[in-house]
Amino acid sequence: MLLDKIKSHAILLLLVVLIVIVLLVNRPFHTSKDKLNVFDGEPSLEVVADAKEETQQENDTVIVDVKGAVKYPGVYEVASESRVNDVILKAGGLTDEANEQRVNLAEVVYDEMLIYVPTIDELLDDGMTLEQANKIRVNQATAEELQSLSGIGPAKAEAIIQYRDENGPFKAVEDLLNVPGIGQKTLENIVDNIQIP
Repeated sequence: MLLDKIKSHAILLLLVVLIVIVLLVNRPFHTSKDKLNVFDGEPSLEVVADAKEETQQENDTVIVDVKGAVKYPGVYEVASESRVNDVILKAGGLTDEANEQRVNLAEVVYDEMLIYVPTIDELLDDGMTLEQANKIRVNQATAEELQSLSGIGPAKAEAIIQYRDENGPFKAVEDLLNVPGIGQKTLENIVDNIQIP
């Protein structure tokens, strides 16, 4: 009787040991590199990292329209920190008729920007009047240039530049109302003397 109990316990113990051995043998072997992956059909960390990098690259580019006296006018996707000169080079460079004196080649590009390169024969770019050509370009103006506007002193000039640096270029004249210290009356005083973009 005691012998039968010992035999049944031994058989049971042997079965448990066999099951553990079978499970260990059939368990997939993972290297430390495999631990980086998520199993059961989920994307690996590498795939997630690639997707994140691609999204970041999309955010780091802008679309710019180049017209006028360049070899290959058109719409170009460029890095957000690019300069006008970089985009013009991408468009094949200036033609022999280009008037590069009328283009700020050092200007930083922004999304939906229009770059127009006039020819030497054009007195002014893209149908602008002489009065418009002499306006202060708010998105590129220095503090000194901004202070030449009626009602804009050093504090307001710095506020405009700070707002521009933090929020990007102004898209419309009305955007200046978002600058601390610039009210409707100030805007009315300068609107005829500024250009955006």
